[in-house]
Amino acid sequence: MTATAVDFIVVGGGIAGLSVAYELAAEGSVAVLEAESAPGYHATGRSAAVLSENYGPALWSRLVTASRAFLERPPEGFAPVPLVGPRGALFLAMEHEQEALREQAAGMAGRGAAVELMPAGDATRLCPVLRTERFALALFERDCLDIDTDALMTGYGRGLRARGGRLHTDARVGRLSRRAGTWMAVTAGGTFEAPVIVNAAGGWARDVAALAGIGPREVVPFRRSAATFDPPAGTDIRHWPMTFDVAETFYFKPEAGRVMVSPVDMAACEPCDAQADELEVAIAVDRIQAFTSLEVRAIRHRWGGLRTFAPDHEPVIGPDPAAEGFVWLAGQGGNGVMAAAAAARLAAGLATGRGVPGDLAALGITADGVSPGRPCVSAPEVPTEAA
Repeated sequence: MTATAVDFIVVGGGIAGLSVAYELAAEGSVAVLEAESAPGYHATGRSAAVLSENYGPALWSRLVTASRAFLERPPEGFAPVPLVGPRGALFLAMEHEQEALREQAAGMAGRGAAVELMPAGDATRLCPVLRTERFALALFERDCLDIDTDALMTGYGRGLRARGGRLHTDARVGRLSRRAGTWMAVTAGGTFEAPVIVNAAGGWARDVAALAGIGPREVVPFRRSAATFDPPAGTDIRHWPMTFDVAETFYFKPEAGRVMVSPVDMAACEPCDAQADELEVAIAVDRIQAFTSLEVRAIRHRWGGLRTFAPDHEPVIGPDPAAEGFVWLAGQGGNGVMAAAAAARLAAGLATGRGVPGDLAALGITADGVSPGRPCVSAPEVPTEAA
């Protein structure tokens, strides 16, 4: 079978894959290989979909900061509707967590974010159902935004096509090989070849690397569960902020007229079509009833999704030191949608040899800091016994 030759192959058609393909399509021809019948089926389509500069570890939060401008002011013609809308985020700290929350507030303010620290009891003016007696301090992130994931994905897909790139669905990669400076990806729908391949396969990123003969790499998928329930009759929840505890044992937010809640569970699992864990949903219900006055009479919808993490929870982006032309865009955790714009530019810069974009470097993002070759990701080989 004759291979389709392009400049870049991108494996994965979620938000990571489509966004980096859009960026790379400005440099050359791109083929996106998506295993499912439609893009964004797994983690992307199951995201809480907010932009919070206080969520996630340091480098991810900086990539979120750098993504704000794109989401608020996308390129002309990118989307016919706004990509973001107002939401706000509230973070609650117990007595022993206050210093950490103050440090987070200072870091955000240093990046220009609008933040407000207040005694925890004052947070009820923002979310009146909170029981705040177990908390000491609250941080309100006024500029946290809801993200229209469908509009964002559609915009990236449209922009990719306009730049000459192509998305191939039902194209799960079965074999990967490299010869004479070219990667060859074999799928059920055809064979593709390119000098550079980008691994944006989400929960399957480690499997794709193994197909390429790379590994082990500690980029592991975890299941997360979420559910929705009806608010009390007559309660206007539209303007409630997304609310987290600093320890990340729960979060909740308004979602299409209902309340969405997650226990922020992290159960390591094999890559799969993740489903909600019934015990974790029950834990989420218990926590929402412990920390708010809400009563959950019935779960209306429940779902699970994959969140993929490196051991330090920071990005895994850039060329793999063990394989020329093999570039990672993985380890998003829960940051993939909100940080997609900047993470895609970073991955494209590293894939093309241009390096870290200047605005990201100014935020303290370095190629070494996100490299798949850093020690916690590039697992050491097990020493063999001397003969």
